[in-house]
Amino acid sequence: MIYYGLVFAQVFTFVAYAVVSAGAALLQERANNLPLWDGLNETSLAATEAVYNDVFQSTTYIIPYPGRPQYQFQYQWWIIEFEFFCFAITAGLTLFPAFIPRGRPVALAFLSSALVLVMDNVNALFFLLRNDTAKAVFEEYRIETAQAGLMMVGIANFMTIIFLGLYQPAPPANKSDVTVKIDSHPV
Repeated sequence: MIYYGLVFAQVFTFVAYAVVSAGAALLQERANNLPLWDGLNETSLAATEAVYNDVFQSTTYIIPYPGRPQYQFQYQWWIIEFEFFCFAITAGLTLFPAFIPRGRPVALAFLSSALVLVMDNVNALFFLLRNDTAKAVFEEYRIETAQAGLMMVGIANFMTIIFLGLYQPAPPANKSDVTVKIDSHPV
């Protein structure tokens, strides 16, 4: 039964990665094509950048790059890539359960560290969802999509940690004792 829980956790993880990747892509696309900077004179641009920087620096995990938006969500993309690496390990162990006893310590160590990164980013996106400026700049549905994906990944990590940690492979089948008899003939 625990193995089926592990399989479900891996399928759920795969779906969660699709959602979080879509959310991050929506945010990145908005950052890359942000109309906020269009038509501003030098004074207005400086004032707008100050507010923009303040909002995103307040999240701690989303670093503002008003002049180079392609870097705005680099930390989030790195976390998605790291989570995919963890998924590759745990999915491999799920497909080949005979390797679980040897691979479990490695997988659980990486999953535990990844879970902390996810929880930090969930907190950062909750900050953005409570901030009217962030919702106006990045559109609330984009933030909500990324947030939903992050929460799903966090839940998937919890499930994987629990089921992978509890899984015990079946003991080897009892084999009957084999007796080998060698006839010795004097030479």
